Amino acid sequence: PYDKTSERMHLFSHNDTVSGKLSLTPKGGNYKHTGIIIELNGVITTLGDREDKTEFMHQEKRFEADSISGTCEIPFSFNSNKEYESYRGINAKVQYLLRATILRPVKNVTEEEEIWVGKVDEKLSESQPDSSLQRSYFRETAFGEGAVSMDVGVDNVLHIEFKYHKKIFHLKECVLGKVTFKVMDLDLQYGEVGIVRKEYIGSGKADDPVENETLQKFEIMDGTPIVGEVVPIRLYLKSIPRLTPSYPNVHNCFRVKYFINLVLVTGEGKRYFKQQEILLYRREGQLTPSNTQVGQ
Repeated sequence: PYDKTSERMHLFSHNDTVSGKLSLTPKGGNYKHTGIIIELNGVITTLGDREDKTEFMHQEKRFEADSISGTCEIPFSFNSNKEYESYRGINAKVQYLLRATILRPVKNVTEEEEIWVGKVDEKLSESQPDSSLQRSYFRETAFGEGAVSMDVGVDNVLHIEFKYHKKIFHLKECVLGKVTFKVMDLDLQYGEVGIVRKEYIGSGKADDPVENETLQKFEIMDGTPIVGEVVPIRLYLKSIPRLTPSYPNVHNCFRVKYFINLVLVTGEGKRYFKQQEILLYRREGQLTPSNTQVGQ
């Protein structure tokens, strides 16, 4: 996704059976082999001072030695539960790799193909209301008991309240919010709201290295507002590229968190900002990755 290339992969849910056929077409006469191994591997790759690979899942099928004179199809099936989603970040990725190895006396022949795995959060899908089914225009009634507020204040020259209607969202919801200016004695040039992804490499320690990435930002105001002014916000998550669910712990190798980021910039270039974590999850019907074409 970062080099603007596109790939076509087979898409599976985490509990789908991965099945198919290995097709062998020898050139010439008889093709002898000493065995065939078909594997499904789950691999986590993280980048830090070095590249580390961790295999968290492995299944294989073995076939006996044989001689092939014409086209031969070998069926395979893997039914293990795939614990983690496929993921590609800046310093971490999760891959599921199908690998076929033909054992030969002199040199083995290996072919590998990646598949894409998505995982619906069934518990949150059942427990969380889907606000994308509601009308998304701004209303005060949107801010109920689950609403979240955060204040930005600088001495006696700036005090604003940023409020949005809840903290847990699926990948195609709309974040409804408002910014209220309570004290304003600064020359503001503009303000913006964005979604920031933080990728932590490590097992969950406080000093784990973190990579910050602003996936998208939107300008919400231009110029200095007056005291009491309210700026409504509608942030459509489905328009944000490379958006994934939050991953609290991927095999003690990395984790991914998302934050709403409010930034105010003065005419002198000073920046005032506030971040608040939100939880993202994948709902039924959202297996296809954001801004990605996947074959089934």
